[in-house]
Amino acid sequence: MSSFAETRVDFVEFFDDLRYPDLPLFVDDMTMAHTLGVHNKTLWWLIWAKKNMYDVFDIPKRGKGGGKRGIQNPKPRLKSVQRIILSKVLEHVPVGDHIGAYIPGRSCMDTATQHLKRSVIVSLDIKDFFPSVKRAMVRNFLKYLGYNHLTASMLSDIMSYQDFVPQGAPTSGLIANLVADHRFDHRIIDGLKKIDPAWLYTRYSDDIDVSHPDDQPREKIQAVVDLVASSLQSAGFLINDEKTKVEPRWRRQKVLGIVVNEKPNLPRLEYDRIRCLIHNCVMHGFESQYARAGQSSANGLRSHIRGKLSFLSQIDAKKSERLRAKFEIAEEIHSKPEEEVWFE
Repeated sequence: MSSFAETRVDFVEFFDDLRYPDLPLFVDDMTMAHTLGVHNKTLWWLIWAKKNMYDVFDIPKRGKGGGKRGIQNPKPRLKSVQRIILSKVLEHVPVGDHIGAYIPGRSCMDTATQHLKRSVIVSLDIKDFFPSVKRAMVRNFLKYLGYNHLTASMLSDIMSYQDFVPQGAPTSGLIANLVADHRFDHRIIDGLKKIDPAWLYTRYSDDIDVSHPDDQPREKIQAVVDLVASSLQSAGFLINDEKTKVEPRWRRQKVLGIVVNEKPNLPRLEYDRIRCLIHNCVMHGFESQYARAGQSSANGLRSHIRGKLSFLSQIDAKKSERLRAKFEIAEEIHSKPEEEVWFE
């Protein structure tokens, strides 16, 4: 009869068959806690108490449709463990070039430029992307990587809020990408190759773009739309039909808000809006402009403008620097002086 130690060694070797070599080996809750650098009791406490480990609130959705987007922001203790899982587990899973969001070193520009000078671009949007990534999907993907049921379940519990991936957790962007890639990205890519290998597929979070270098008849374009929609539906996701667009080369083609007909560019109207907003802030201050810009405060407006300038810098660095110089003037003119403190 074998000893406990011998059985334990056999047990470890049995599960030493992970799909990628840099993934850490988790045999059970004890080895997981040791590898992540936390106490075993802490892991179980985070799982049992996770209903109370999030601050839940809404933020306005971007675009003309309005509405609100639910945010589930993990509290510091849970977020710190999620960051460890991100760095020690998720970031060691390779990701294809067709995925752009939440990957270090990649940007929306990298995704958009893949569709430069294409004759037709089909853009589609996944409805409620993060809430559609369920805990069971995460667990099944982790089991696909080679983890056993216990450790896959524990990891999926720590990365989920209730029964889905929360918007606000540091792990959510990458695990949602990996689950989507496993469940439908490759199915769509393989289906497109059967229709015509010249079709190019990219996904930036919930934004899907498919393009072709040559003009395509309506029935082939519809076949592409049907392929994406059916692949998503069979994987547990849905297309937002209202946001599906087909843009031929004789119209302005946009991918992720970037014009890609000839060279990457920001739409003129969008650039003019940013320029006018910064000009008004120079002339009248941030307090008078934040409500008109749809922001909740002057500081929110400042963050909004910084984000726009950062986005523009990826497309046209010179234009971004010119506007940034004016924005800095506005901040210098209208920043509140520090209150003087008097001592008696």
